[in-house]
Amino acid sequence: MNLKIRKDLAYRRIAGEVFIVDAAKSELHELNGPAALIWEGLAVGKAEKAMLSALTAEYEVDEKTARTDLENFIRELLKAGLLSREPV
Repeated sequence: MNLKIRKDLAYRRIAGEVFIVDAAKSELHELNGPAALIWEGLAVGKAEKAMLSALTAEYEVDEKTARTDLENFIRELLKAGLLSREPV
């Protein structure tokens, strides 16, 4: 996937939700459910296949739905500037 979370972001899981603090932009992002699972997977460098397996197991969705959710959320993170693509 070659994706990297910005180094200046802080995040923490509280009561089942993930909160991302972007101090540079004075923004707080709240993630729940699949978005939190994906974010934490990206944070530890999980492979796409591992994240898809986690999504299908945790949320009882088929792989196609999990892949669509993963791709859409990654697009949102890239657009928001919270994530970047590393050169291959």
